Amino acid sequence: MSVCPQCHKQYPEDHTKCPEDGQTLIPDAAAQGLDRDVPAGEMVGEYRIVSKLGEGGFGTVYRGEHPVIGKAVAIKVLSRQLSSSPEMVSRFIAEARAANQVRSRHIIDIFAFGALPDGRQYFVMELLDGKTLEDHLRERGRLSPSETVTILRGVARALDAAHAAGIVHRDLKPENVFLVDEEDGVVIPKLLDFGIAKLMGDATGSHKTRTGVPMGTPYYMSPEQCRGDKIDHHTDIYSLGVVSYQLLTGQLPFVAESFMQVMFKHVSGIAQNPSTLPVGLPLELDGPVMAMLSKVPSERPSSAGAAVEALAEAAARAGFELGASPSGVHAPMTPSGAVREATTLSAAETLAMPDRPGGSRRALLFGGLGVGLLAVVGLGAWGLQHQKPARQAMAPEPSALAPPVSSAKPVVKPVPPAAPKTITLTVQSVPERVDVFRDDEKLGTVPDDVIELPRGDAEVTLRLEAEGYKPSTITVTPSQNAVVSAKLAKKPASRPVVPSKPKAPKSELEF
Repeated sequence: MSVCPQCHKQYPEDHTKCPEDGQTLIPDAAAQGLDRDVPAGEMVGEYRIVSKLGEGGFGTVYRGEHPVIGKAVAIKVLSRQLSSSPEMVSRFIAEARAANQVRSRHIIDIFAFGALPDGRQYFVMELLDGKTLEDHLRERGRLSPSETVTILRGVARALDAAHAAGIVHRDLKPENVFLVDEEDGVVIPKLLDFGIAKLMGDATGSHKTRTGVPMGTPYYMSPEQCRGDKIDHHTDIYSLGVVSYQLLTGQLPFVAESFMQVMFKHVSGIAQNPSTLPVGLPLELDGPVMAMLSKVPSERPSSAGAAVEALAEAAARAGFELGASPSGVHAPMTPSGAVREATTLSAAETLAMPDRPGGSRRALLFGGLGVGLLAVVGLGAWGLQHQKPARQAMAPEPSALAPPVSSAKPVVKPVPPAAPKTITLTVQSVPERVDVFRDDEKLGTVPDDVIELPRGDAEVTLRLEAEGYKPSTITVTPSQNAVVSAKLAKKPASRPVVPSKPKAPKSELEF
């Protein structure tokens, strides 16, 4: 007999293609190692399989239903290969435990955990409806500052709650932010997929990702992630900066032909200020976004909430109308990394689903390989009704607007302040202490002195000198604050000069 690898139906040996889905049939013996679909009607724990929602490299997601009370759920079944990996099963369990460390009414409930008779692991979780921020961004191209702040406030609440519980997400990106449609029309952003999350200094989980191994999505990884260094909550704030940059400008701060080149740019490259891109963003937004993208973790905002509120304040100064910030969201981090707020946010994780056309609505399973966190956005959810029509891509046509109220005060956009006349250059070098020169002028010694250059678009060549090392040069464009790296080569050790032995004078008798 021959078997279809997709639908698992059997056919006589003289058949080569499955008439149902066109897949090439394989011998029955080879099909024994494949993961079979769980058929509709079969019980998985207390829930009956209704249909298959999607599948990917991780396994398969099914829609399930409780046979007595009719509760709809999503059931994720890991592939046989992943279920047989002790490391993957360890991570599977560790992330479920991490979800319970951030318990609140916002957490995506994990109803059950177990194994099928064939050994495959599964989770039973809540079934939600909506679309990812990635899909929303693909439809819109880019978002207004008002909508960006509204969405990021929810993401920040989730991150701060995770950090308070000692959890670093490590893979923040639009694909892992899910916009859930509630029955009352409110849209709630939820942070998903803590599949590579790390517990900061926590010994309760047996599974730990290995230090020195960069893990994450290269376009959104922090410099310390790219280097494989030890990380803390600041790495999520850097990724939040990348997401902010992408939502506002419609493009990523760093792109290249290979992931390795992208990672190198995160370590040593300098992104363009958002206001310099041809999308019409005000200068005020540069500071908060670029602060999140600082190469030095300690120079980033202390918490995700603080980072987003700085962006919100800048957008307000630029004339954008924003919804009120929810209370208790943006408390600063304590020295230990915990957030001083009474409420903790929920955790949830989603499975990777097959690509759908833009704008399609998807039912997703949350939980599984990792845990994610979510937060309810403040009044007005998207806050679109409070945005300036000229700034909002989704604003109604002028004919649909209500007549202006004569007593309303127009929003006056302040004149942006002039850009500083100098930029600050941070030099990260080997050795750590070097003298910096421009031509014959010494600009200072790092790390003791602040190196400043006149702002401009023309390249400037600087010379670095250190005792015992060969001089080295670097070239920078002083259009904005920058971080550069340099490694000086050691001078070869000088050999002592041994005087040569004088030759004996020739005798007068020698010819």
